[in-house]
Amino acid sequence: MFLEGHIVEFLDPEQLRIAYVRKHERDRLHLVDPRGRNLSVSGDRVVIVHGTASENEFPALARQISEVVAVRQAEVDVELLWESLGGKQREMEARELAEMFFAEPSTEAASAIFRALSEDTLFFKRKGSQFLPKTQEQVSTERTRRQRQREREEFRERTANLIMQLVNRKNVSIAPETEPILDRMQNWLKYRTGDEVGTILEEVAGVARAREAAYGILLATGRVDASVDRFLVLAGIDPEFPQLFLEAAEQLVPGIRPGRVDYQDAPAFTIDDEDTREVDDALTVMRSGSEIIVGIHIADVSAFVEKGDLLDTEAARRSSSIYLPTVTVRMFPERLSTDLVNLSAGVPRPAFTVEVRFDEQGNRLGYRIALSTIRVERRLSYAQADEAIEAGDSSLQALHGLAKQLHAVRAERGAITFRRPELKIRVDGGEIHIKKIDSNTPSRLLVSEMMILANGLAADFASINSIPVIYRTQEPREALTLEETPAIEALTFERIRKTFKRSRLSLTPGSHSGLGLSAYTQASSPIRRYADLVTQRQFTAILRGAPAPHVREELLQILVTAETAEQEIRAIEDRSTNYWLLEYLSRYKKDQPLSAIALDPKGNVELEDYYLRAKIVGPNKVRPGDKVEVQIESIDPVKGEVRFRMA
Repeated sequence: MFLEGHIVEFLDPEQLRIAYVRKHERDRLHLVDPRGRNLSVSGDRVVIVHGTASENEFPALARQISEVVAVRQAEVDVELLWESLGGKQREMEARELAEMFFAEPSTEAASAIFRALSEDTLFFKRKGSQFLPKTQEQVSTERTRRQRQREREEFRERTANLIMQLVNRKNVSIAPETEPILDRMQNWLKYRTGDEVGTILEEVAGVARAREAAYGILLATGRVDASVDRFLVLAGIDPEFPQLFLEAAEQLVPGIRPGRVDYQDAPAFTIDDEDTREVDDALTVMRSGSEIIVGIHIADVSAFVEKGDLLDTEAARRSSSIYLPTVTVRMFPERLSTDLVNLSAGVPRPAFTVEVRFDEQGNRLGYRIALSTIRVERRLSYAQADEAIEAGDSSLQALHGLAKQLHAVRAERGAITFRRPELKIRVDGGEIHIKKIDSNTPSRLLVSEMMILANGLAADFASINSIPVIYRTQEPREALTLEETPAIEALTFERIRKTFKRSRLSLTPGSHSGLGLSAYTQASSPIRRYADLVTQRQFTAILRGAPAPHVREELLQILVTAETAEQEIRAIEDRSTNYWLLEYLSRYKKDQPLSAIALDPKGNVELEDYYLRAKIVGPNKVRPGDKVEVQIESIDPVKGEVRFRMA
């Protein structure tokens, strides 16, 4: 149809627009709209063709047509039109449907029908310029969907308003209908579900603050126990074991299988912090002629927990014990972790042993790895072990001498040997206790070197015997010269810290530059770390003459999970420790001058007694290494923020 000089309605892109055809060239129409704007469209987009007119008459006629169409569209009952078709299933033009409904096929009536059916899509489906009536089933399904959509939108609006009020701490009465929302919020926080309540909370409070906001709401409404560490709640970690796992642990029977190397006649001892209840390593020292035989004994958790059993599954989910100032969340129930596998004094325990032979000069002569039975004779704290070394205890002195030599050899290979004191924070009955721990005492060096030795030799053993295990590797770091290492401890640590490379887990043996070893695995903490248990289980199976229970594909999945969990748990521990340190400073040191070391000219400092880094606000002229007196300017333990000013 030649349309030049006609008034038409066309789709742009899915809505009807009225225009005047100024020129018709092949399949292109050059149009002008009522506002005088020029358009060019394809002819197949024209849906309604009105009469001819001059271009000057067009604006007035367009208004008239639009007014008539609007009146007619208001009269259209789409459902009635659909029902009148009696289930006919064929595509129909708007003009045909207009004749059915209005009993007239005028272009204005057709336009009204087209517009009405395009807006209300419940009963008809448009295909180009035609409409296909939907089936009864399609209409019913769509009605249900729309009803659910309306309910969802109403729910979102109600929930958003409620959350906004709760976040702003307004007085909100918790009506019975609000309880399900709080239930869902609690499940979202605990189980990290993809609940819409969580999405709404993120929209209201912001993604970064959503979990904190949820915690605050649940705490204010009595849904959270205030005595449970906030960071466990925020991470969705339940410190308690469900009854099912407690019962599984209770059913474990103590006992030691035959076929183990018996070390019970060797006086074994443990060295740990005074409050440690998961004791998973012990040491023995024996002499045979001119040889010193050192036994490094690790609690054999694999003797009680088998791959895929109930406790193993839960340990895999938890991944690690978590140590917070307020609480310890164990990987295993206490029946197992602090009893059956715990290397308690006076009772025989199954162990995984790395036995190392040295000559009188401390040179390593050989080693063997074995399943063993040990009996701990002495349990020592680090302080007691230091006293025993100083008092001339022969076993401890021999081990300390070997430890110093091992440490020196690793240092020659590029190992990081700078170890800073650490803060140990404990919260008991609301009181915050801070203790500084010297990481360089003889006993701590002794234990550290023996564990590194055992893990390094275990890695060598696995590599030589093609035992699939999880290795820990670290790329070489940039070496520092003595001239580059400042004399001030804080600056030394800052400089060395910048050379650290992140250690990684791998199924292939590789060097660990930070430890100065050619290969390294971790099997020394199977009570506390699931990856250590898996590694131990690989060794103990081979030593029993059984195949390794975990194939490489399983180890790969465990490796990925362990890396992620390690980062998450470290973040929880760091946030909780930082919170309680800031809480301590806020309570007891807020108005006191504090000694700090300047780290850079920008005002970043480190508190000398607390190893806490923050920034001085306001003008200052500090230089790296300057010792300055600061006071707390602002502090917010919940947000983990503190700023200082010059005292």
